[in-house]
Amino acid sequence: MTPRTVTVALSLVTALLFAALAPRPAQAHPHVWVTMKSELVYDASGRLAGVKQIWTFDDAFSAFALQGMEKQKDGSYGDDVLKPLAEVNVTSLKEYNYFVVGKTATAKLAFKDPVDYFLTYENELLTLHFTLPLEKPVAAKGTTSLEIYDPTAFVSFSFNEKDPVKLVSPPAGCTQEVISPEPPASGTLNEAFFSNLTSASTYGAQFADKITVKCP
Repeated sequence: MTPRTVTVALSLVTALLFAALAPRPAQAHPHVWVTMKSELVYDASGRLAGVKQIWTFDDAFSAFALQGMEKQKDGSYGDDVLKPLAEVNVTSLKEYNYFVVGKTATAKLAFKDPVDYFLTYENELLTLHFTLPLEKPVAAKGTTSLEIYDPTAFVSFSFNEKDPVKLVSPPAGCTQEVISPEPPASGTLNEAFFSNLTSASTYGAQFADKITVKCP
């Protein structure tokens, strides 16, 4: 990866993690908007094996992340641009657990590092695709829940209106429910509060989008 490519790639990470790096006015929260789809993937034994995330960033952020990069003749961006951005992005988001928290009735889900990650560019928007495999697949029976949120409320997540969640090869009889909270109100907290939030903070949890799956 060339120095110039590294610099541009870091712009994406810098924007997503800016909450931890610099003070920000409270009225500016959130700074990045993500429209997402999630897929819960089950293995041949009917166990939950991983979660696939598809995040489409807002137009302003997409333009910022790609500023200075040369488009191809057809108006798209090549792998020399998108692959380094995707790699640095998922690597740097590890501190934030990729904004995904999962649990069953008895335990918290543990994820491995992302696989099959890549960025696409369409309609002037960047979309990040990645899969989080479970360290150990878990039985589907009972209730499994996933929460997607930024603990610092710097990034605002919302589910796509059409087909927000998909169960891939689930056991028969599984049902799903999606809960989306009201977005955070702006201007109610001071700058110092947001400047002190970190990946370990719990503030953003109250704005978590939640997926609940129940299997017999």
